Amino acid sequence: MPTAVRPSGLTRAALLATVLCGLASAADAHPHVWVAARSKIVFDHDHKLSAIRQTWTFDPEYSAFAVLGLDSHRDHKPDADRLAELARINLASLAEWNWFTALKVNGAKAVFAPPVEPNQTYADGRLTLSFLLPLKAPVAVKVMVLETDDPSFFVAFNLADGPDAVRLIDAPPSCAPRMSA
Repeated sequence: MPTAVRPSGLTRAALLATVLCGLASAADAHPHVWVAARSKIVFDHDHKLSAIRQTWTFDPEYSAFAVLGLDSHRDHKPDADRLAELARINLASLAEWNWFTALKVNGAKAVFAPPVEPNQTYADGRLTLSFLLPLKAPVAVKVMVLETDDPSFFVAFNLADGPDAVRLIDAPPSCAPRMSA
């Protein structure tokens, strides 16, 4: 039976990705799950913000727990169909937390449509969940703030290492990201 991420915890950690505006947040200690997060900020052909593609790689301990019982072939790899079901379950369970994603565009809270393109992979002992979180309506951006955070303090989100932790896809030439954690 696939296991869903079900936050209910004790501490806070935040990931902030800011385009054209900086914002910082303090983090407390002792989460139960750690995530290295990557975000692609996706613009449409009119250079309006249209979606956020989230990619979260979980810590080895949570990953090992989450894939227990997903290897029906006994080849030491979770079955692809069971990983796909796990991705769907995880996204459904995260809906009440807005998929741990908060977005303000030009000072107003953005509203997301349900996520699409769920995908879950397991490699090198780590589980990775990715999904596209479309906005209900594309919007022209002057300033935006993207925050990936678990308000229940169960999951610690940190920016993944490397220059691709936050990327702008088809953004207007005048856009530039600034990150803080």
